[in-house]
Amino acid sequence: MWTILGVVLGGLISFTGQFWQGRVTERDLRRTQRIQHLIDFLSAVQEAERVAVEHYHHHVTGEPWLVRSKQVIDRVWVAQKTLHMLCSPKVNEAARALAFKVRDVMRDGPGDAPGATEEEKVWEYIRASRKDFLDVARDHLK
Repeated sequence: MWTILGVVLGGLISFTGQFWQGRVTERDLRRTQRIQHLIDFLSAVQEAERVAVEHYHHHVTGEPWLVRSKQVIDRVWVAQKTLHMLCSPKVNEAARALAFKVRDVMRDGPGDAPGATEEEKVWEYIRASRKDFLDVARDHLK
């Protein structure tokens, strides 16, 4: 009798341990996936910043620039939508705000900041939204 009880209890403990280990592994994989998608979004935003700087600071224009700018904005929006699916609403809101800022600076220019180069104006235009996104993403990953 005690043998059967010991076997059942041992099996139950083993099953519970494996179940919890699987949950921890799954949670770690989801976190790793979220981190990769956050990095993908930041990479797309960084590329969009470079495209804006090329246009407004280095005066790159023409069809190749226009095609590249559309491609990079598409990448930003796809990455943002992925974050919408995988992360908290706060992360999504911050990513959307940053994506709109990037889109606006590429479309309309960086505005006017006295004494700054066009390159610095692009960065300044985006800076607050980028910081908000990074802060929210950091808190999301804690």
